[in-house]
Amino acid sequence: MALLKRVRRAVCWATLLVGVTRAGQAESFVSLDSALAQSFPGARVERRTLALSVADVKAVEKRARARSDTRLVTAYVAWRGDTLAGAAYTDRRVVRTREATLLVSVAPDTTIARIDVLGFFEPPDYRPPARWLDRLRGRGAGAALAPGRDVPAIAGASLTSRAVTESARLALAWHALLLAPDLARRHGSGGLPQVRKSPETQASGTAPESHRVPSPS
Repeated sequence: MALLKRVRRAVCWATLLVGVTRAGQAESFVSLDSALAQSFPGARVERRTLALSVADVKAVEKRARARSDTRLVTAYVAWRGDTLAGAAYTDRRVVRTREATLLVSVAPDTTIARIDVLGFFEPPDYRPPARWLDRLRGRGAGAALAPGRDVPAIAGASLTSRAVTESARLALAWHALLLAPDLARRHGSGGLPQVRKSPETQASGTAPESHRVPSPS
């Protein structure tokens, strides 16, 4: 009986320590607001929800060469006055058995501005290094972004390389096929460059929610 109590006590402590470790791990990553501030300092950010039709999903997956598991995409559109500063998208990917949450920021010229890790619950050794993420900056929709070919794979973490590049390709596809035409319709030349969209695909968005992103300290 005493042994059983000690086992139960040990299990409780182990569970508590795992929870604390995960909480500490989550808190160690950059927050969404901080990542947006780094990407678009001083900009006004509108939060738009883009609803994807079945045809939209197929078009996005074909362009991105990656699976899109969501029918609702959140875009954070940044403005400085009437000038577009860029847009950012969150994506969740299972790396091995646990999720990673990334924020992919896209510049006005439709290339990747930066990628931030908002959450990563695999072991730290599998986390993508900042120097490796920097290699994706400036890559556009024309780049295949294939790890090991267009960008080097992360040594010992090929699944992480694949997950991050899939998120990057999906963000570029959402940007080109959904957000850019929507902004071009709403803002004309003040929006993103319009991308030709097939007649069968249509994206609808909610009214944008706007807030100002502070400059990073």
